[in-house]
Amino acid sequence: MIWIDFLVVMIFALILSSLIGWGLGWRHPASSEATGTSVLFLFLILMFAMWAAGAWLPPWGPVVFGASWLTLLVVGLFVGLLLLAAATPARPPRTSRQATAEASEAAAVGAVFGLFFWLLLIGLLIAIIARYIT
Repeated sequence: MIWIDFLVVMIFALILSSLIGWGLGWRHPASSEATGTSVLFLFLILMFAMWAAGAWLPPWGPVVFGASWLTLLVVGLFVGLLLLAAATPARPPRTSRQATAEASEAAAVGAVFGLFFWLLLIGLLIAIIARYIT
């Protein structure tokens, strides 16, 4: 059962992260363009969020191979759209002073998102493990 849940989560996370990352041009806030690293960042967050939600939320919708996929898809869309709204598009700087200010701000944002990323993944992994242990 765990493996089927994991496989369904992987497929949906791959599809959603590809659509949001490359299709909509989402980028990591510390990056200036949509790259494979941004899509990997999005993929990991979506994968662990959908897996934790699938473990804790009651099954909803049709069941395929013992896994309720509609719950996973709704949670994945919600988290993906939340991350899409959190990253603002980059504007070109008008002056060199503004460019240096934006560079230092981008470094700070990158550090905060890095910390957020690791804390979120560790928290979601603990939630997944706790659900399957209990």
